[in-house]
Amino acid sequence: MSLFVVTPGASAEGELERALVTGPFSKALSRAIDRSGLGLGRVKERLAKAGVSVSTTTLSYWRTGRTRPERPESLRAVGLLEDLLGLPARSLLDLLRRPEGDRPAIRRLVGWDRLWDPREPVLSVLHSFEAADEPSFVLLSLHESLHIGSDRKLTRLRVREVVRATEEPAQVRVVVLRGCAPGSPPRLVATRYCVPGRTEVFPEQALIVSELVSNRMLAPGETAIFEYEFEYTDGVPDDRHDRRFRHSVPEHLLEIHFDPEAMPESCHSYRLDHVSGPERDVTDVPLSTLSPAVAFTTAVTPGIQGMAWTWPAEPGRPDRESTMDAGYSA
Repeated sequence: MSLFVVTPGASAEGELERALVTGPFSKALSRAIDRSGLGLGRVKERLAKAGVSVSTTTLSYWRTGRTRPERPESLRAVGLLEDLLGLPARSLLDLLRRPEGDRPAIRRLVGWDRLWDPREPVLSVLHSFEAADEPSFVLLSLHESLHIGSDRKLTRLRVREVVRATEEPAQVRVVVLRGCAPGSPPRLVATRYCVPGRTEVFPEQALIVSELVSNRMLAPGETAIFEYEFEYTDGVPDDRHDRRFRHSVPEHLLEIHFDPEAMPESCHSYRLDHVSGPERDVTDVPLSTLSPAVAFTTAVTPGIQGMAWTWPAEPGRPDRESTMDAGYSA
């Protein structure tokens, strides 16, 4: 017979109290939901009655630490959850201000809002792929090769990714590429070590979202290569290219092949911590007709990495922005 008896309810209550003090947010939310006895479906329904729409997938990701609420609407939902789950005001919101140190940095995801201007229609498209918020793969190495023709227009983008399956078997990765001229999104024209799956094209946003299916199912911890190529179709001259990272990546190599007959005056690499932030880590990139412009970055943290260049003055040429997102898994 035990000298000290702790009822399950008391133990759970103590765990919740500790989690509200020490964090992380995901643990505190999970303990609070468990204590309430509500399933995620009922939590979703009660939030909807209060005027906030959050999917059960998103709630599941929040409580397991796969993603963190960052959008204004998501933060409003967290405030409502505090009341719904009988928690002190701002107890969960205050935990969100702390980094979640219980997860490796490579697995932390940032919200789409940090990487895209909220006014852009593309953001609503990306939010519609909620189930892909948590990668089945982590990206270990990324090599991009962008080609630009003598008319200053982007022609193709070749990408090679080295990925590793996370905690469960995985086979599908989702990649995103956006041009800027409405009505002419890029096309996925070639793959290697994988095949195209479901593809969604949003002409008005010049956006293509495509599943890439590995040739076989990968076990947790197993490494694979995805290679794919996009072709640009909008025919608009460009002066920059960037990749938007939702989680940390050990290395990123971007090489830009300018046509020898149309070299820019200058070129530089840069980083943005968020879409509205200033350019940081600006570095001049040497130009040569004999080799591509190259930017190699290690220990990439969530944010935007890219290169920009300046064309010799030529009246009448429009500007265009091209953006490549780091991709995410569904």
